[in-house]
Amino acid sequence: MYSEREETLFKTTLGGIMKGLERSSEQYTYDVKEVEPAKPLHADQYVDQPHHFYASSFCTWKTSEDIREVIKHMESEGNNYNLWYVPVPDEANYQIKYYAPQVQGAFLIGQYEPKKKSRK
Repeated sequence: MYSEREETLFKTTLGGIMKGLERSSEQYTYDVKEVEPAKPLHADQYVDQPHHFYASSFCTWKTSEDIREVIKHMESEGNNYNLWYVPVPDEANYQIKYYAPQVQGAFLIGQYEPKKKSRK
């Protein structure tokens, strides 16, 4: 169902996701009503939070809760693309600016260049 390259991208991307979650969890968020910063979520707590993955290139984009589905679609397009973790449900409405989701807590997992198909 998935190519070896897609599986490798998926496995290596998991490390990027966890690093990004750890960076996000280290940042404090402030509520107007609070004097003290809100306690950040630990990376493990993000697993239970609604989220999806967003990928975009100069000509197409894809969102899904299944990262494999996003990678497979973008690899089939054959263009360089950015892959994002977005901490809201897939059906949520949000702005995209310069190919990036404008959602607090979203982070870039990585930039990928699909393997070029050989011509026969």
